[in-house]
Amino acid sequence: MQFFCRTLLQIFRQLHTVSRDGPSDTLKRKISSLEKKRKSKSPRKNQLFVEVPEPGTYLDTATMPMILTAVGVALFAKLLMMLDESKSQEMIERKIKNAPAGQGTVRMLTREEWEEIQEVRPRTPFESKLARPNARIRTGEPLHLT
Repeated sequence: MQFFCRTLLQIFRQLHTVSRDGPSDTLKRKISSLEKKRKSKSPRKNQLFVEVPEPGTYLDTATMPMILTAVGVALFAKLLMMLDESKSQEMIERKIKNAPAGQGTVRMLTREEWEEIQEVRPRTPFESKLARPNARIRTGEPLHLT
């Protein structure tokens, strides 16, 4: 039985070595086959791009293109705002001109009209014409529809 276990152990060691040992023959063969495949492909695909961090001082320095871009964006935004203001005024004037007669005019109410408005009580949702005709307020008194 011991002989059998030792034989199995040696076979496993040949397949997968412990981390403190070197790479196994199987692993070496696998790596060499992958290298052959990689070399047979176009070398352009094998190029490796490594990002090199730029120094932070580059970002702190305002360059001329950055300044010109900021000024250009500010001027463009100002022109758009000015155009919008002029168009909005024209649109308001056009709406007033095309409105029916008497619409949009403001006048002072006479004393009689104001007193008439003051006499009318505001309706509650219970007094609405759309509400149930026999609806009662929580006090129990019947509603008077006006």
